Amino acid sequence: MINIRVRVAPSPTGNLHVGTARTALFNELLARQQGGKFIIRLEDTDKERSKKEFEENILEGLRWLGLTWDEGPDIGGDFGPYRQSERTAVYTAALQQLLDQGKAKKGEGETIVLLVEPQEVVFKDEVRGEVKVHTDSFGGNFIIARSLTDPLFHLAVVVDDEAMKITHVIRGEDHLHNTVKHILIQRALGYATPSYAHLPLLLDEKRAKLSKRSGETSLLVYRDRGYLPEAMLNYLALLGWNPKNDREFFSHQELVEAFNLSGVQKAGAVFSMHKLDSVNKYYLQKLSPQELCLASLPFLEKAGITTSDTQRLEQALTAEQPRAAHLTDLASAVEWVADSWPGNYETALLIWKKSDAATTKTLLEKMTAKMQEISEEKFTENDLEKILLEWIDEEDMGRGDTLWPLRVALTGRKHSPGPFEVASILGKGEVARRLLLAQEKFGSL
Repeated sequence: MINIRVRVAPSPTGNLHVGTARTALFNELLARQQGGKFIIRLEDTDKERSKKEFEENILEGLRWLGLTWDEGPDIGGDFGPYRQSERTAVYTAALQQLLDQGKAKKGEGETIVLLVEPQEVVFKDEVRGEVKVHTDSFGGNFIIARSLTDPLFHLAVVVDDEAMKITHVIRGEDHLHNTVKHILIQRALGYATPSYAHLPLLLDEKRAKLSKRSGETSLLVYRDRGYLPEAMLNYLALLGWNPKNDREFFSHQELVEAFNLSGVQKAGAVFSMHKLDSVNKYYLQKLSPQELCLASLPFLEKAGITTSDTQRLEQALTAEQPRAAHLTDLASAVEWVADSWPGNYETALLIWKKSDAATTKTLLEKMTAKMQEISEEKFTENDLEKILLEWIDEEDMGRGDTLWPLRVALTGRKHSPGPFEVASILGKGEVARRLLLAQEKFGSL
């Protein structure tokens, strides 16, 4: 048994990409399953494009997913520092070793070039099996540094993996060709070669490489759009990995128990918004009223929806829950629960199909009076439904003509929970206020 040590090494030159998040997840799952270590390392040698805000976005995104790491730029570790910009001396020593041993030479300007004999490089990929690449495919010798103090990615990543005792390199298949160069650098420096596993690319629904042109690729944008972290974690895990059964839903711990590299597929994985929405809705429906309220609060605050009655808010969220696919949907749907709900809807919305303004106003007046007759004890969904439906039928007022304006008067929406449920949540006093507000919209008609 070896001590598994894996890493994800994003460049802080942009926000956390969903593909990088998926790579981080697969690394973390393997580490947790094998009792190993999961490491975050920032490849920030691109001084012009690397920014602190991108670094913060990357770490925040991984935390939002629920991932934890054992070493990294924010927590340190025995093999740090974990930013390449802070490891220049280590790279300089490796470059000087290659120069001194005649395995590299000075190129044009201050560049340093690795000397490569024509050969076929063969290695085992945990996903693709045996991979063979001839050095002629990239022209043999290649640049590994701009200068002794300015290494390129290829040199820095190899030196860091050795220094941090990385045993498995799990990354996207777009790095497959780079792996050949990295193995050549490892051999030149006398390093061991870790196990490699190259993950399938994420594709859009047209099966092109997922990019900003074809869809949103920044992970935290999905958080801000109301997706749940457990839904995104579950969805990302199944992009390119097959549990070898029909199971669709896994908790983080269940993924740790089930994950293996042998289940990673070779073909590209399609990032489907429709499927992601379906997964998110599944997790949204599982939330308890208290969990739903807590998860919705940031979106309610952003929408300016406030209420001093927590029980009313929980009831309203639960009532809207079956129709919601995102927390943003939920926040906009429960606007009617706000303490100072203004009723900013068009008067015409109150009128049912072939009815008219005068009839609707009269029905609202009758409904207001009827509501006043119902006791507080009877102001429950079931009692309201029984009492009001019997009354409507007895008076031959028409259920649609009467209940449609009641729904709109209470919520301002075409689609909402049933009017009896809404009325029971709002309470007798607030229902009376909203019915009067609806009548006033018709003026002196």
